[in-house]
Amino acid sequence: MAEGTRCRLVRYLEELTPEELKKFKLYLKDEPSERIPRGRVEGADRVDLAELLVSTFGKWKAWNLTKRFSKKMGLWEQWERAKKEGLKDPTEGPRLKTNPRNKKKHQEGKDERNKYQKRMKEKFQLMKERNSRPGEHELFHHRFTQLLLLREYRDREQKHHELLVHGGEHDKVMQERGQVIETVALFDPFKETGVQPHTVVLQGAAGIGKTTLASKVMLDWAEGNLFQDRFDYVFYLTCRELNPLGEREISFADLIASDWPGPKAPMAEIMSHPERLLFIIDGLDELKFPCNEHRYDLCKDWKQKEPVSILLSSLLRKTLLPDACLLLTTRLTALGKFCPLLESPRHVEILGFSVQHREEYFCKFFRDKDLGEKAFHLVKGNGTLFTMCCVPLMNWIVCTCLKQQMEKVQDPVQALKTTTALYMCYLSNLIIPDDKNFIPQHLRGLCRLAAEGIWDRKVLFEEEDLKRNNLEAADVSAFLDMNVFQKDSGCENCYSFIHLSFQEFFAAMFYVMSTEEEGMKSSDASVPGVRELLEECSGLNASFVVLVVRFLFGFLNVETARELERKFRCRLSPEIKSQLLQWAKAENERNVQDCHWDIFLSEFYSHLYETQDSEFVTQVLGNIHEIKIEIYNEYDALNVTFCIKHCYRARKIYFASEFDLPASVWQELFSVVNKNPNLKELMLDSFEFDDSCMENLCKELNHPNCKLEKLA
Repeated sequence: MAEGTRCRLVRYLEELTPEELKKFKLYLKDEPSERIPRGRVEGADRVDLAELLVSTFGKWKAWNLTKRFSKKMGLWEQWERAKKEGLKDPTEGPRLKTNPRNKKKHQEGKDERNKYQKRMKEKFQLMKERNSRPGEHELFHHRFTQLLLLREYRDREQKHHELLVHGGEHDKVMQERGQVIETVALFDPFKETGVQPHTVVLQGAAGIGKTTLASKVMLDWAEGNLFQDRFDYVFYLTCRELNPLGEREISFADLIASDWPGPKAPMAEIMSHPERLLFIIDGLDELKFPCNEHRYDLCKDWKQKEPVSILLSSLLRKTLLPDACLLLTTRLTALGKFCPLLESPRHVEILGFSVQHREEYFCKFFRDKDLGEKAFHLVKGNGTLFTMCCVPLMNWIVCTCLKQQMEKVQDPVQALKTTTALYMCYLSNLIIPDDKNFIPQHLRGLCRLAAEGIWDRKVLFEEEDLKRNNLEAADVSAFLDMNVFQKDSGCENCYSFIHLSFQEFFAAMFYVMSTEEEGMKSSDASVPGVRELLEECSGLNASFVVLVVRFLFGFLNVETARELERKFRCRLSPEIKSQLLQWAKAENERNVQDCHWDIFLSEFYSHLYETQDSEFVTQVLGNIHEIKIEIYNEYDALNVTFCIKHCYRARKIYFASEFDLPASVWQELFSVVNKNPNLKELMLDSFEFDDSCMENLCKELNHPNCKLEKLA
């Protein structure tokens, strides 16, 4: 057992002198395959070090590394002496006589497992780039870039809603707090109780890498590099593929055996050890059918035929295969719906790319280290853009736009200031002027399809969905060529947008189109109008419309609106701007009265930030006299400081940051001191500023327009 290995390692490490322990840590930090953050090795005591070794490398490699380091340190005799005194190698032990029949059965089982792993390796080792041509694939490991994972540590109340780009906390700070977690340790025991979790939830914002990480877990297991001592079988289910099967009656065994590499899966053998099974369920937020309504008709028998909705609900509630483990992925905003179903889950938030991994991604994308580094330094000089790149999807779009702009010999970063502008730039560059295949009526149909899908929680569209929106397969050829719409590889005659966020962008465009000639009422009675969209966004379960509203605010930006009209022949009506302004004012007032300002303010600000319209922001925040805000990521900081700067009636500002902010963000905040004549109190709660930040603050305090009376 892994627990025994930890105890044995602690016993051995306790024999080392402080100098020998220091030397052991040096060897560990220099290990080529080392995956433990250096800061965590440095501050670890003997017990923590044993825990880190086993949780990172697994018990076998941890033991062999310790043995190898001892030999390098000249402590081989001490190692052998410790073994004689009872320190046993977990890789050694008495060999039991095996019944020939059992041995044959064991070998057959091993052969079946190997066949399945080989099949999963073939399935997951290739990844299709979002804008690749049909048939183009690349090895997964060539493009995968490490993601920063964080054990949940924030209050759940602060996660009711989600930002499109939920930036990564500074990885150094998180490492020092001991909150960073590696993939190999996802199912390690909780430190507080010592109990192993049976359910792990990988949660994060749109485009943060949830599906990519889930695929990486599957591939690593299939290649024999992950969870080999923990799981005999790992099965991968996507909610996107489960949706069409919602009410179809099927046994759980048949459901998971669809990818089996032979005529019949040895299901009885597989299910005989449920504690050795892992089920990866990707995209709970995309699930169309409900799982929280089945309480009295749950299934306990994996051979029994039931609707897929009941099977999935039974698996999540631990009625079916209670000893099996689950690895779930979902957007942050869908947690409220599924958390009540889950039994003592471990929550792990995916924070995206660290600074180091952003640069690594650029070099991989451009396939040329020099070109990649050049593009990376261009972006690094733009604080807003650089922060957005912590989100993998944003990083991909930024790289694509940079490449397009470079090829056109245009300013590569000028048009990429907000999320909406970024998507607009990406799509605008794909449209060829006077393209005969690009017909406005087909665009209108696609946008209506996107909006319909948002309200129906639908991401996979069949040909009948296209026909209902006056589209034929030939009509979407332009969008297929643009690689924003695609034929789904898992279902014949099914289509989807390349990412849910693109569907949300086109849904927002639908609302612009539907008001051009028909007022505020939607052009299709089956799709709610702008008023209903905004009302839905005010609710606690608004996850499915938040990004649509965010893009609508982004269309208010003058440059973006101009590009929307020029490239998509789509004009934003004055009615929409008026509607958004009135809704934003009402939301602002409601937040203040409900005392939720400090919790939801950063999300609300992100809508306003998208406009880049100082006059609009000032109108919305005209009645704010006191601001209290805590910042948890870089992108929140950009949104908040932009809006605070245009809130001229604020008399008190309390600004707290959980991590080091870039100097450019502090400069934006400090400028409020001389731009707001009503500001009397400014309280800052953060890590120490560097010298340049302090100089900027002093400069603003000495400005003749500064009326500040209290600084804390």
